[in-house]
Amino acid sequence: MIRILIVDDEKSICDLIDINLSAAGYECTSVQDGLEAIDLIEKEQYDLILLDIMLPGADGYDIIEYIRPLRIPVIFI
Repeated sequence: MIRILIVDDEKSICDLIDINLSAAGYECTSVQDGLEAIDLIEKEQYDLILLDIMLPGADGYDIIEYIRPLRIPVIFI
């Protein structure tokens, strides 16, 4: 199953994306904090990351620099 990490500081946006992607058969995990996202990326494997830019903890630009060497596809939302 394809695993997607949704990173957005607005829970309602995360929930909406999660509901739709889960209905389409994807396994989704949502977080609202940049540092929490980095922690999950270190512990889990994801096939795609949907990433907001303005986040508490670490912003989307900091996170994408961390993700780049891992070669995980990222879509900014």
